[in-house]
Amino acid sequence: MRTALLGMGHHLPPLGDAAGVKRPIAETGGTSDLARPAAEAALARAGASTDEVDFIVFATMTPDVTFPGAACFFQHKLACGTIGSLDVRAQCAGFLFGLSVADQFIRLGTYRRVLLVAAEVMSPGLEYSERGAPVARLFGDGAAAVVLGPAGGDGGLSSVVIHADGRHYDRFWCEYPSSRQHPVRMTLEDFREGRHFPFLDFETVRQFGAATLPAVIDESLAAAGVDRDRIDRFVLGHVFPDVVDQVADQMGVSAKVLNPSRQYGHLVAASLPVSLSAAVAAGEIGPGATVCLAACGAGFTWGAAVVQL
Repeated sequence: MRTALLGMGHHLPPLGDAAGVKRPIAETGGTSDLARPAAEAALARAGASTDEVDFIVFATMTPDVTFPGAACFFQHKLACGTIGSLDVRAQCAGFLFGLSVADQFIRLGTYRRVLLVAAEVMSPGLEYSERGAPVARLFGDGAAAVVLGPAGGDGGLSSVVIHADGRHYDRFWCEYPSSRQHPVRMTLEDFREGRHFPFLDFETVRQFGAATLPAVIDESLAAAGVDRDRIDRFVLGHVFPDVVDQVADQMGVSAKVLNPSRQYGHLVAASLPVSLSAAVAAGEIGPGATVCLAACGAGFTWGAAVVQL
């Protein structure tokens, strides 16, 4: 039994200024608030109600508060009773990790309807001064959701592969506040140095993305048993949009690629599903299309999936 994407929805806040570029920026509310309209749209398109949702997987690296997880806030706001809900912290590849988790539950028959959410509110945690502008202008805020369930035919998810390599954890990270810092999680000096803002080693992150994305795409295609020419659309997520362009050119699939970071700024875990949902809503991708999703980023985490809509 395969897992099907039964309905998708997305939500983007209004455009605002992010260090000199226009990005979707949430003006109020937290990550779970941004996710709610996306989930409501996904449920409506799936013809499902909140009563039919058996489990929630929430991919984010920007939860509403330090704890509890954004999934608990979201479950309450969506009025889903006391069903299980959990956060997935896999950063830029979070949607793919969440998809892998949800797929196991559905294929094993544990749950029939899983709501997979990916949402990020990055903007309040960025540094907009001259020092932080090169990083701040890369990101945006956004949310998307997918209702997942057993596939009725031959379509659905045919492969999902995920990887992580913690050796590179400090090449793309946000260090503070930190539980490993004693006796307090953050000092005034840490704050003055901006160590609570995201840090990117631009060159290392670029090189890793350029090497990893083609490999994981081919891995997912091999696992699905399909060739590149059978893919109708590739949706590729990376914090640097030019890395996606480079990979697309290298693989000879530029005409089929959706590059969410170029369109919206990097939406981290929400990048892939926002782009896919928007393309489906616009009629650019129709029923029966075969799509390859791939992303890599902080952690380092990376992955890819092949799905027939």
